[in-house]
Amino acid sequence: MPTEKYSTFVPNLSPHSLRLIRKIFVDNNNSQDLIKDLESQITIFNKISLDEHESFFMKFNKENISFQACCSLLADLLAGGWHVGLGLEGFLISKPDYSTAFTGNNLEETKEKMRRVQKINRDKHMKSVEIQRFIQRMEKPRKIGNEEKSILDLIDNGKELAEIFKDISQLDEEKKISLLKKIINPEIVICYPEDPLFREEQNNCPYTGLRLGDIWKYFRLTWSNEYKSVPGKSFPILFRNAARPNKPIMGIAMLRSAALADEAREDAIGWTDEATIRKKIYSKEIEIDFFVKAMIDCLNEQIDNIRSDDFDFLNSKLIKEPNEDVIRKLKQTYEDEFNRRKSDLKNEKKKPPKISSFEPEDWMKESEEAVFKKKRAIKLSKFLEIRKAFNEVKIQKDPARGYATLIHPSNKKGNELISAALREIKTKALAENIMDLGVCGAVAPYNELIGGKLIAALMGSTEVRTLFKSRYNGKKYKFPSIIASSSKGKAVYRDANLMCLTTTSLYGVASSQYNKIKFLKKDYPELETDVIWSEAKKNKQSQKTKGQGVYHFSNETSKLLGILTLKKLKYVEVNHKFGEGTSPKLRKARVGIDCLLDYSKSNIQLDTFFAHSMQRKNYIFFHEKNILKKIIDQKKNFSNIISSKAENITSAWLKRWLIKRINRKETLEKLANLGPKYIHDQLYFEIEDNVVSIKKSK
Repeated sequence: MPTEKYSTFVPNLSPHSLRLIRKIFVDNNNSQDLIKDLESQITIFNKISLDEHESFFMKFNKENISFQACCSLLADLLAGGWHVGLGLEGFLISKPDYSTAFTGNNLEETKEKMRRVQKINRDKHMKSVEIQRFIQRMEKPRKIGNEEKSILDLIDNGKELAEIFKDISQLDEEKKISLLKKIINPEIVICYPEDPLFREEQNNCPYTGLRLGDIWKYFRLTWSNEYKSVPGKSFPILFRNAARPNKPIMGIAMLRSAALADEAREDAIGWTDEATIRKKIYSKEIEIDFFVKAMIDCLNEQIDNIRSDDFDFLNSKLIKEPNEDVIRKLKQTYEDEFNRRKSDLKNEKKKPPKISSFEPEDWMKESEEAVFKKKRAIKLSKFLEIRKAFNEVKIQKDPARGYATLIHPSNKKGNELISAALREIKTKALAENIMDLGVCGAVAPYNELIGGKLIAALMGSTEVRTLFKSRYNGKKYKFPSIIASSSKGKAVYRDANLMCLTTTSLYGVASSQYNKIKFLKKDYPELETDVIWSEAKKNKQSQKTKGQGVYHFSNETSKLLGILTLKKLKYVEVNHKFGEGTSPKLRKARVGIDCLLDYSKSNIQLDTFFAHSMQRKNYIFFHEKNILKKIIDQKKNFSNIISSKAENITSAWLKRWLIKRINRKETLEKLANLGPKYIHDQLYFEIEDNVVSIKKSK
C-alpha cells in the first residue's frame, strides 16, 4: 500500500480494543464482509433506541462507546469508497478520488456507482422497523365514505396512461396538446406543519384521509438517497394531477433555508466579495452612492436589532461613535459568555414542552441566554468596528472618497470591513429572498414522462411564490425570526419574497433534470416571463460542489459520535438549537471524531473524514434576470416582480417534452409497468424484530 497517499488514523482506544478491530480487518479479505463484521460490533442500540437523547447512553463506559463509534465510522468510510488499511499501529486512510471512484464505461454505469453509495444509508434507514411500520400503515386501506382507500390510491396507473397516450399520439399536434392539457393539470398543495396554529388549513388528503405531511414523507422514501432534515425553514410541497381520479401525486418538492456559504450562488448573483462589487462600480453596473447607502442602511438596521442595554460599558453615544475600547470589551464579553455557555450545557435542564412550537417566546429572556448573549456581543463588536471605520473616512458624507480610502492598499482592514458589511446584506437576503430546493422530483409513473423537469419548472411559478409568502409573511402565520428576535430581545419579523432558488443535481455527471429547462416567452407566448434554470459555471467550467459533508455517515455513526462527545466532555456543544451556528450535523461529527482521535499518533486531517468526493452540479433560478440591485436595495420593493402561472408553465412543458415523449414506444412500454405495485415493491423490506415481523405484501 503506497503510504504517501494515506493518512494515519489511530483511535483513542485501549490496546485490547484496537487489536480487536485490527483482527476484524485481518480476518476479512472481502470489503462487504469486512463492513458487515464491523457493523456487527455495534450493539449499543439493541438495548436503547437510536432515537433517545445521548444522555440515556451514559451508563455505558467510554471505552465501549469509543470502540463501537470507531467500528461504525470505519464501516461508513469503507462503504463510501474510502481506502482503509492497516498501519503500524492504527489504520491508513485515503479519501475517494472522484476521477477513479465514480467513473464507468458509460454515463449510466458511472451514475450507478454513485447511486450504490447513496443507497447504502438509504437502505439501512428503509430497513428500520419504524420506517417499515410507517409504510405498512400508509398502505393499509382505511374506510373513506363507502370506499376503502390507502396511499396506493394516490399512485397513478401507468398502464392506463400508456393506453391514453398511445391513442393521442396518432392525432395532429394541435389536438394532441388540447387533449394532453385535459390529462395533465398540476395542483400545488402545501404540507403545513402539524401544529394547532395551522388547524384551519387542510392537513389531510380528502381522498384518503392521510396526513399531507405523511404522504410527502412516503414518496420521499422512494428517492435513492436518504433524507436528512436540516435546521431552519422547510416548505414541503405536493404536486397532484387534478385531471386524474383521486388527484394522484405527480411529484414532491421542498424549499429549505439556503446555506450561508455558496460560492456558485454568490458568483451567479454577482456579489462574491468586495472586489466583485468594485468591478461593477467601475463598469457602472452599480452606482457607488447606491451601494454605500445600502451598506449603511443595512448596518444601521443590524445594530438596531441587537439588544445592548445589558452591556454596562455601552451607551447611545458610544454606539453611534464607537472606539477601540468598547470593541475590545465586547470581544471579552463574548469570551465570558462562551465559557458560560459551556457551563450551561453541562447543567442544562429540559424546558417544559410547548403546546405549539409556534407559541410566543419571552424574547427578552431568550436574549439573556449565554448562546444568544455571546452572539450579540461578537456581532455587535464586528458591526461597531465597521461603523468606526466608516465614521473615520466620512463615507456617508462623501461615499466615493470614503470608499476609495477604505480600499486603498495603505488601509489594511478596509477591504475586509466592506466585505463584512456586504456579508450582512447577503445574510438578510438569504433570510428573506433566497431558498434552496432541497427536494425536487417526479414519482412513478410521472418520472418516466420527464415529470421532474415539470416539477422543477413549477417551483418558479407565481403560485409557489405566492404560497411561500403567505406561509411565512401572511398576517395569519407571520412568526418572529428566532435568531433575530433572540438577539433584539423583542419580536423581529422577516419578509418572504422569493427572488432566487438554488439546488444541486443528484449526480455530478451527464444530464440532470434541471438541464435545458429554458422556457422563453418568445417561444411560448402563453408565459408571463421566461422560466430558466441555469447551471452555475465559472470560466466556462461547471461549478460543482466541493464533495464534502456527512451524507455518507449512517445515523448510528452520527449518534455514537454524539454519545462519545457527551461522555468525554460532559456536554454536547451542538444541540441543533437556533443560534448555535450553521451545519450542525457536520460540526457535531467533527467534535465526535476529535474526541475519538489519538492526536499523538495520528496525522490525519479531520476534513479527510468528510471528503466524500461526490461532487454535484449547481443550478440557480432567478425570478428576475438582474436581481443584484434589487436584493442589495434595503427598500426592497418587490411588487413589480412578474412570474409565470403554473398552468402556462405546464403548457410549455407539454409542448417541449411530453408531446415527444408519448411518441416513444420505449416510454409507453416502461410506463405500463409503473404504478402502485412498482412503488410498493421498492419500499418494502422483509425484516424481523422482537415485536413484529413485517413482510412484503402479496
